[in-house]
Amino acid sequence: MTGADRGQAYALEGAVAATILLTALLVAAQSAALVSHGTDDRTPRSQLQQETRDALVVAGESDLSATVRNWHPDATAWNGSAEAGRSAFYGTDRPSADGDGERTYGVDAFADRSALGAILEARFADRGRNYDVELVTHREDGPETTTLVDQGSPSAEAVTASYAVTLFEGDRLTADGNRVDLETARETQEYPIAPTAGSGAVYAVVEVRVTVW
Repeated sequence: MTGADRGQAYALEGAVAATILLTALLVAAQSAALVSHGTDDRTPRSQLQQETRDALVVAGESDLSATVRNWHPDATAWNGSAEAGRSAFYGTDRPSADGDGERTYGVDAFADRSALGAILEARFADRGRNYDVELVTHREDGPETTTLVDQGSPSAEAVTASYAVTLFEGDRLTADGNRVDLETARETQEYPIAPTAGSGAVYAVVEVRVTVW
């Protein structure tokens, strides 16, 4: 092969390599565009759900158990409009949405009473989003739900995240002036979280469920 032939061969190889590289780049670019377009609708919702999970994790590292146990035997102690002698979560400032359940927290009241409330207010309420907060215990006869925050019916785009909180038999309520143990609170003060464990140190495992929309 002459020098000219070798030069042509090298030039051809270079052209082929460049063509392959360009084709690969074009395919990659098209694939990226398709993936981006296909996930545009899901990304904001996924991000919202991750933010909700993060809020629960951060709150779980501080006072989420205390929030679940913040129960008082007389709501009139802090709210004159409450029904006399009615037990409720400490600091709740609203009647239940259906009028039959326990009192609930407004956004500001929940933020004042718990780290979770403060985080949810900063992350979601200040951005115009709504959220519900529920406590769910799973019993043999089915789940029992207690509502902490009720801002209405979630939209079709709502996301939900949960965090498990373990209550122990030695735990006490955390409301001001009410430091009785959980079993006594259940028997005498209508504490809504029923024991779910058979025996041993665990009183119940509570699912703290947050729905945001």
